[in-house]
Amino acid sequence: MKRIHLGIFSAVLTLSGVCASAQTVQFGVQGGLNLPLGDLDKKVDGRQGFVVGGHAGLYYGNGHELRPWVDFTYYNGGWQPGVGGTFGKSTVSAFGAGADYVYYTETRPQGIYLTMGLGLQNWNVNPNQGPSTSKTSLTLAAGAGYRINRSVSAEGRVLLGQFQANSGQATALQALVSIRL
Repeated sequence: MKRIHLGIFSAVLTLSGVCASAQTVQFGVQGGLNLPLGDLDKKVDGRQGFVVGGHAGLYYGNGHELRPWVDFTYYNGGWQPGVGGTFGKSTVSAFGAGADYVYYTETRPQGIYLTMGLGLQNWNVNPNQGPSTSKTSLTLAAGAGYRINRSVSAEGRVLLGQFQANSGQATALQALVSIRL
């Protein structure tokens, strides 16, 4: 038990040190659409999903930013025939948290930027037939965006993860709009 408390205390100290060394800190919200690919596309019948969440932008100067985030992703699959002539939907959702490294090409938080990051997502799959399943997996992301002004940016990215233990690759293209408060 003492190890867990020591680990949490160490994480809080590290995070506070990372925040304290940032030149500016901005909080914001993001939302967007996900286009599923591969296994995820088959599971939700090619239906688009949506994502909403929040983030903190920790800008360190010379174009370097760390962006911790939390989000919720949801896909509502198409109607599929079930047992006894009934129809139902498969849904897939995920709660996630992670951090992205952002590099602004103009060496200030404006204009074109590149991003890559890691996250941990807890996926829930509620199929039309059978029991629901849950899986937590590492998510990788990479993309590019354009920060229009101090508050608004648009971003496109590719996400790679795993939503089921076997044949459940969670690959998606994501289009986001972020608003910094």
